[in-house]
Amino acid sequence: MKLYEYQVKEIFSKYGIGIQEGKFAKTPQEAKQIAENIGGPVVLKSQVLVGGRGKAGGVKIVDDLSDVEKAADEILKTEIKGYKPVGILVEKKMEIKKELYLSIVLDRKIKKTLAIFSSFGGMDIEEVSKKHLEKITKLYIEELLGIQDFHINRLLPLVSNNKEMLSKLGKIVKILYTIYKKSDAMIVEINPLAITENEDLVAVDGKLEIDNNAEYRQKSLTDKENKEVEDPIEIIGKEAGFVVIKLKGNISIISNGAGLALSTLDLLDKYNMGVANILDLSGGATPEKVMRAIKVVMQDKDVKGILFNIFGGITRCDEIARGIAGALKSIPEGISVVCRLQGTNREEGINILKNVNLDVDTDLEETVKNIVSTINRGQRI
Repeated sequence: MKLYEYQVKEIFSKYGIGIQEGKFAKTPQEAKQIAENIGGPVVLKSQVLVGGRGKAGGVKIVDDLSDVEKAADEILKTEIKGYKPVGILVEKKMEIKKELYLSIVLDRKIKKTLAIFSSFGGMDIEEVSKKHLEKITKLYIEELLGIQDFHINRLLPLVSNNKEMLSKLGKIVKILYTIYKKSDAMIVEINPLAITENEDLVAVDGKLEIDNNAEYRQKSLTDKENKEVEDPIEIIGKEAGFVVIKLKGNISIISNGAGLALSTLDLLDKYNMGVANILDLSGGATPEKVMRAIKVVMQDKDVKGILFNIFGGITRCDEIARGIAGALKSIPEGISVVCRLQGTNREEGINILKNVNLDVDTDLEETVKNIVSTINRGQRI
């Protein structure tokens, strides 16, 4: 679960990390009032849970306070990568001497906490790693040991001859690690961490993502009004009673189990076909539930094909087949449909689908090959 920038900065401030003077606003009028209280010039930041705000018009510097309301109105009306802002963060503009990068993140591959520091802040850390790898320092942290002074000495290259500055940086590293642990975070990031003309350290932007499995322990964070905004198709799925995962690709996988879905995804990757979304029917699917599931995935504009991978147990193949047959007419002609049925009442299911001219495979790889070829040829089934 991701938090908005204004929420992250509230946490930073609570733990003693410096932030700009500012406040969250929901309307242009509120933004203007906050700006007048702060005094100009100010920076207006769109509050969305995706990157690229600046390039998309979601960040504006306003020197004349009489222009704040108009600028705020424009930001609130600007969608960024399909997301509407929940409000605006109004902050006092500040002069920056140098920008740094600092984060604590979970490395999923080796299941360890990783601290990352760079003297190149304000940029995408992945881009920095491609062009200036020597400017990045990484350090793995043992959970039982936590952050120690010797870690900080190894993590922070000499960014300043000022011992006081290095001491301030060390304190922020420790604070960030504390936030990471206490928030059950997957990542907590400051980018940029600014050194001001007065040699102060200020978190100009922040990112915090909490492990979804720990939401019950983070009620003070997750119960906020502006909690995570999920992908629209995931929200639609949740409202319809399904778990839907949005990915990047063109094929929708509908299965009755996560294992089936993941094995299907792996095979599609083998044939260089990306997955638009995954929908889990779970057990005991009825024809009505199947039709509802198809209606959900069809609201994803990226979908060019639907692949059903069903293993009948509690879920009967004939019930699945009736749902597919009932929904087939509502699926646009340009959408390919391929089905694999195995298990309970499989033969009945095959006969139902044959009556609507839909062939059924038993081998998963053959099913994947079929949807790849039908999409490439622009065929229906």
